[in-house]
Amino acid sequence: MSGGALRRWWRRLWTSPQPATPASPAPSAPSGPAPRRAGEDDRDAVRPSAPRRHAAVDDPLREAHLGAVLQALAGGPLHRDELARRVDGGGWGPGRLDAVVDHGLATRVLVENGNGAVRARYAD
Repeated sequence: MSGGALRRWWRRLWTSPQPATPASPAPSAPSGPAPRRAGEDDRDAVRPSAPRRHAAVDDPLREAHLGAVLQALAGGPLHRDELARRVDGGGWGPGRLDAVVDHGLATRVLVENGNGAVRARYAD
């Protein structure tokens, strides 16, 4: 094959002929809820998905309280009542210490022993 013939073949290969008429647009899906069929109950109906929940923004006060809890646990595991006395958890507001400890347990920064005492996962 000569250089010119190869070039022509290459151009024909990669250039496509233009269609004579423009293509019709693809049909779109109907908007709105799907029509219900006879005998179809609510369990079979397609429900729109719930909006995605995003992680809550970090609470600086909760992080500060968790830091205080971690400092108090530096000496070893404590029960929640003793921990509340050491960090003055009563001044944090009702249920705040429990919420902070539960957050620490959920994020695996804190570990609860079998006897109910809480300790820091990574003690220095």
